[in-house]
Amino acid sequence: MNKISLNAGSKVYCENIEYEVSKHISTKEILAKEVEFPYEFKVLKISDLKSFKSKNSKEIDISLYDKKEWKEANRKYEIIKPFLTGKRNKKSDVEKISQEHNISVATVYRWIQDYKKTGTVSSLVPEFKKRGGPKKNRLDKEDETIIKSVLDDYYLNTQKYSIPYIYRIIQEKFHNANLKSPHLNTIRKRIDNLSLKDVTKRREGNKVHDTRGMPDKNPRGNFPLELVQIDHTPLDLDLVDEENRESIGRAYLTLGIDVFSRMIMGFYISYEPVSFFNTGQCILNMIMPKDDFLKQLNVEGEWPIYGIPREISTDNAKEFRSIDLTRFCEQYSIEIDWRPVGRSYYGANVERVFKTLSNEVHNLSGTTFSNIVKKGTYNSQKNAAMTIGEFEQWFTELIVNVYHKKEHSEIGMTPEEKYLEGIFGLGEYPGTGLPPIVENTKSLRYSLLPSLERTVQKNGITIDHVTYFSEVLRKWIVPQAASKKAKSRLFICKRDPRDISKIYFYDPDVEEYFEIPYRNITNPKINLAELRETISKIKEDKGDTHSLDETTLFQTYKRMRDIEENSKIKTKKARRKKSSKKHLTKKLQEEKKLIKEEAVKKPEKTSPSIVDNIELPELFSFDLGEDEL
Repeated sequence: MNKISLNAGSKVYCENIEYEVSKHISTKEILAKEVEFPYEFKVLKISDLKSFKSKNSKEIDISLYDKKEWKEANRKYEIIKPFLTGKRNKKSDVEKISQEHNISVATVYRWIQDYKKTGTVSSLVPEFKKRGGPKKNRLDKEDETIIKSVLDDYYLNTQKYSIPYIYRIIQEKFHNANLKSPHLNTIRKRIDNLSLKDVTKRREGNKVHDTRGMPDKNPRGNFPLELVQIDHTPLDLDLVDEENRESIGRAYLTLGIDVFSRMIMGFYISYEPVSFFNTGQCILNMIMPKDDFLKQLNVEGEWPIYGIPREISTDNAKEFRSIDLTRFCEQYSIEIDWRPVGRSYYGANVERVFKTLSNEVHNLSGTTFSNIVKKGTYNSQKNAAMTIGEFEQWFTELIVNVYHKKEHSEIGMTPEEKYLEGIFGLGEYPGTGLPPIVENTKSLRYSLLPSLERTVQKNGITIDHVTYFSEVLRKWIVPQAASKKAKSRLFICKRDPRDISKIYFYDPDVEEYFEIPYRNITNPKINLAELRETISKIKEDKGDTHSLDETTLFQTYKRMRDIEENSKIKTKKARRKKSSKKHLTKKLQEEKKLIKEEAVKKPEKTSPSIVDNIELPELFSFDLGEDEL
C-alpha cells in the first residue's frame, strides 16, 4: 500500500509518463513538469496519479510479520523519524544519529530511502530471505536493558534526579558489567523520546498529571491531520426499514474530527454494535478522497479533506485496542493516543461536534432527543420517517454544505476555510501542502478488515463451521502423511462482516490476496451477525455446537428466515435485521464497483493543460475579509 507523495520535487506517473511535482493548485490538481523531453508543465488530476515505480509494489500483509520483525522495523523508523519531515537533511545530523545508535551513516541513508519508496513502516522490515536475518548483537540488548532499568528506577521517579546524576549511575553499571558506556547524548535522546504522559505522571505525580501534564498536550492540532479524534455514539434518531417504513430503532455513528480545522474527516453509520470494523470503515472514509462517496449519495458540494493522519486519539474501548488497528496504524506511522478513563477533556473536540450535529438531528422526525426530559411525551417510534440510507445522505449534506461552511466560534472562520488555510498557507504563513494519497486502495480496504489465522486442510479453510475452497489453496494442502509430522502452517485471512460468502486469503508466495468462495457455492450469502445468531440458536436448541456441520447450520438459517418472512406481524427486531442487511449489502456493492472501476481505470486521452511562461505562487492563499469570516 504505497503512499504517493505530492510534495514539490516528488516523482509521480500519469499515463506512464514520469513527472516532477512543482506546485499545488487545488485540493484535486497539481502542476507538474515532465522529467524527459519536451519537459512541459502540465496540470494533472490527483486521482490519475501513480507512484514512482519500485520493487515494493506488491501487497504485503502486515499481519504476516512476527513481533520481532515488526519491532525491528519500528525501531528503525524511530531512528530515521527526524529526517522524514521533507526538509533537507544535514550530513552532520545524520552522522550524529549514526553515532548515537552505533550504525553506519550509509545504513541511516538506506533506511530513509527504503521508507520513502512506500511511506510505510513495513518497508523497514528486515529482508530475511535475502540476507539470512538480522545480525544478532548481544551487547545491544544488554545496553538497552541497563539503560531502561536505570531510567525506570531513577528518571521516572518523583525524586526528580538530574540527567548528569542518572548518567553517572549508567556509567557505573556499564563498568560493572564490563561494557562500553554509551555517550551522554544517547541518554539525553532516550529521555527526550520518553512518553510525556508517563514522565509527567511518574515525576510529578497523578494530581499534577491530571491538571497540568496532559491538557496542554492532547488538544494540539497545529496543522491539518496532525491529530484526529475518533469516537462512537448512538444516533438520537429512530430510523425505519425500507420495505414497511416502520420504526426499527437507532443506529450507531462513528466519527473522525480533524482537531486543527474542526472538519469532519470521515464517518460510518451502521445498525451493528461498534467494533473494529466500524472504526476501520470510518478510517477508510477519512483517508480516501470523497468525490466518489459524494457521487454515490447524490450530494453536491466539496469535501476536500483526506489523507493519513499523524495521530489518532480514541477512548479505551476494546475496538480501539485491537491488534488489527494497532498494526494498521504502525504500518502507516500513525500514533494512537488512548484517552485515559474518566478524563473527558481529552476528547473534547469530537464531543462538541457530536453535540452540534445532534442539535440538527433533534429537528428531524423520529428524534429521541438527548434525554427523557427534552423528549417529554414525543413518540419517536411513531414519528420515525428516515431509512438508514436516507439519513446517511442527509447527514453528508449537513456535513458538506452546512457544518463545514458555518463559522466556528473557536477558530474564527469556517472549518473548510481553516483546513484550506492550513494546506495552502495564508499570506506569509506557509501551508503543509497536499497530503500523500494511497495508491493501492484495494489493499487499503483489505487492511481494514478483521484478520483471522487458519490452516489449509484438504477440503479448504474452515471458519466458524463454514468451509471455503478455491484452486489457489491446493498448493498449500499438506499431504496426510506429512501433516502428522509437520506443524500446520497458519495463513492470514480477511473476512468482511457484511458478506461472509467469501474470504480473502493472503498467499505469501506471490504476496497477494485471493478471493476464496464458499466450498458449497449453493449456500446463501449471509452476514456475520446472521451467522452468529444462527449458531446461538443451534446452541440454544442442542446445548452444544462442537459437532455442528455446515449443512445443519444453513438449514437452521433458512428456517429462521422463513419464520420471519411468513410472520403476519414482523417484529421490530426482524425489520431491523433485514434493513441492516440491505444497507450493508448496498454499501458493499458500491465498494466493489469502486474497486472494479479503479482496476480498469485509465485517464482520458484529452490533452492536459500546458502551462507555459506562467508564474504561479508557491502556495495558494486566501484573502479572507471580515465579511467572509
